[in-house]
Amino acid sequence: MTIFNSRNIVCICLALLVGNLSIVSNTVVADEKTEDTKAFDTQLNELLTTVYCYCGCVKETIQACVCVTAQNIEADFRNRLLEGNSVDLIRTDYLEKWGPEFSAVMPAKGVNLIAYIMPAVILLALGGVILFIRLQSSGNKVIRTLPDKQISDELQQKVESELKKYKEQN
Repeated sequence: MTIFNSRNIVCICLALLVGNLSIVSNTVVADEKTEDTKAFDTQLNELLTTVYCYCGCVKETIQACVCVTAQNIEADFRNRLLEGNSVDLIRTDYLEKWGPEFSAVMPAKGVNLIAYIMPAVILLALGGVILFIRLQSSGNKVIRTLPDKQISDELQQKVESELKKYKEQN
């Protein structure tokens, strides 16, 4: 009795083919489901990362907080998104209820505006200092030029005689 006769090989090939077809069909269904929920997941993620949990633990976004309160808030956000509420409306309601200190995004107004502008100002200032130093250092280069006068005949003969002596020694 042989294990690999033609009938067994055909059965094995059919089993592999059926298995691959089921995997491919499951992947297609999962991809369709992913495309349908991609926008929803993006909106939910935006909500969960832009507001802090009010539970009293360390001030963390709802996505990062592991307490039961954060899980309840996430479920509430999920339900409100499924009802058709917008991200801005849900966030605004949450911040009105718990206060603006639970916003994880700094609004670009007041003192916070300085925090947004200062990195650009510092980079420009550093760039200006570096450019100034480079220009100053490039202006101090000494350019050596040969004198306009030719050397005297006596000096030229002396140099040539020294050169002859050197060549004869070597």
